[in-house]
Amino acid sequence: MRDALTNLFSSQIILEDNSLFYYSIKPYELTNALGNIIAVLQEYNFTKKDDNNGKFSCKLYKTKEGNWYDFEDAKIGSEKGILRMLKFAIDAKEYNTTLE
Repeated sequence: MRDALTNLFSSQIILEDNSLFYYSIKPYELTNALGNIIAVLQEYNFTKKDDNNGKFSCKLYKTKEGNWYDFEDAKIGSEKGILRMLKFAIDAKEYNTTLE
């Protein structure tokens, strides 16, 4: 049980502004209007707990080719900068992992 909890919270990333985010990755099936699967994406679920007990969470999606897939309704004006930093940090982390 302890190992499962360690793996659950081991995925973390620190952004340029020193904010810490925890994240998990799971497959996400993108379907069309008829319910047919048209793509399987990686869903990144980010969570940040602020010092003032506030909580920020968001989901980002990435294709198997490494491109980010954005849902327009998920974008909020004030969060675009955070989302951009999260994408950059994940790309950098994955790039460094493949080099090792």
